[in-house]
Amino acid sequence: MERLRIASAQSKTGAMEPDHPKPTGRRVGRRVFLSVLGAGVVTTLFGHDIAQTLSGLANSGGFSVGGFEIYTVTGSIPDIKTSSYRLRIDGNVEHPLLLSYEELRALPQHEVSFTFTCVTGWTVPNTHWRGVRLADLLDRVKPRTGVHALEFSSADGVYTDSLGLNEARSSDVLLAMDLDNKPISADHGAPVRLLVPSMYGYKSVKWLNRISLVSQQTPGYWEQRGYPVNATIS
Repeated sequence: MERLRIASAQSKTGAMEPDHPKPTGRRVGRRVFLSVLGAGVVTTLFGHDIAQTLSGLANSGGFSVGGFEIYTVTGSIPDIKTSSYRLRIDGNVEHPLLLSYEELRALPQHEVSFTFTCVTGWTVPNTHWRGVRLADLLDRVKPRTGVHALEFSSADGVYTDSLGLNEARSSDVLLAMDLDNKPISADHGAPVRLLVPSMYGYKSVKWLNRISLVSQQTPGYWEQRGYPVNATIS
């Protein structure tokens, strides 16, 4: 497997999480959201907004950090050292890559700012992220003919999701390492997480450690449990 040969950049560690405004909008628990989705109700319920109708029900998510609701499907937050971190990019490609955290840091960095939106109803406005464009890495690995999708795996060993190849090439899709000019915390998916600003947060896989290029898109963890594969925010 080819390793990307680039100069190392000094990594940043030990940053505290920045303060964010509390989430806006009304929250709906994931189990509640799935039950409503399963009933065929998408945006309205008897003429009322779903979030308003179900706002009194308990949120079945995780806990709050800096304005974000933190979810983990395994019940724990992976503790991954930057010194041992590796990102594998493989599948149907000409040049598979195995990248360290320092190698990713040394690549051109890009910034995006947007309102982070969870499918369950809460948002965090004015989030500022920095990282490597996924499109730049796709240019390096060179997808072979027949590739139409990417599968993303989390270091938690359970969580997965996917994007279509054209979606993955969007200029705002990042492998994010910074939030508000500081390295992201473990709660936010450190050392590296996927970031897809145009889609709901469940697409932005945390603790990212593998990207596989495949022939067709497959449902991820939450999509196997009822969430839509197309998570574009309307």
